[in-house]
Amino acid sequence: KITGALLIASAAAKCGNYACVQEISASGCSGTCNQDGYCGSGGKTCSERLASNDWSNLRQYQSKARSAGSKKNVDHNLIGAIISRETRAGAALQSWNGQYGWGDCYGGQCYGWGLMQVDRRYHNTQGAWDSQAHMEQATGILIDTINCVGRNHSGWSLAQKTKGGVSGYNAGCGNVQTYDGMDIGTTGNDYSNDTVVRGQYFRSRGF
Repeated sequence: KITGALLIASAAAKCGNYACVQEISASGCSGTCNQDGYCGSGGKTCSERLASNDWSNLRQYQSKARSAGSKKNVDHNLIGAIISRETRAGAALQSWNGQYGWGDCYGGQCYGWGLMQVDRRYHNTQGAWDSQAHMEQATGILIDTINCVGRNHSGWSLAQKTKGGVSGYNAGCGNVQTYDGMDIGTTGNDYSNDTVVRGQYFRSRGF
């Protein structure tokens, strides 16, 4: 009994100050949620398939994601999930102005920096595109958004606030109006539901 209790406490501690990815309820992808197109159908199976496509690329960032998660007291599987969702674990990044590591490019400009796509219009980007410093900056933005959602929806559970923060990472804290409708207005209208399921998949693979 003591051993079991210690194991449970240890598992909870790894998630830091916010919800563990496996504690968050999510329905998965809408079917149009990633840069590489359609799954054929939406739901968890779609998100898991897209996550599996990114798994080989993502594994190389495991150590940095774990360190960033530990430093910021966040489940590192959420960091991996955002990396997958935002840039296909780096596969969607491109060069701009002679510098590799950009995304969200249109009209001759690129706005998203690095694996987790920190928007240069709103933030002074930190670190190389694949660095731990970049992951820590982006995770800090995620934390700020979770906390903002928590202030706006104080009656929500920690898991709901964390999921709302993931949604707001894409579309802003103010876009998170209701729990069931939090992804309306995000890219693909499924950002948190897709991202969380990816994180659950990566956890199951030992990320």
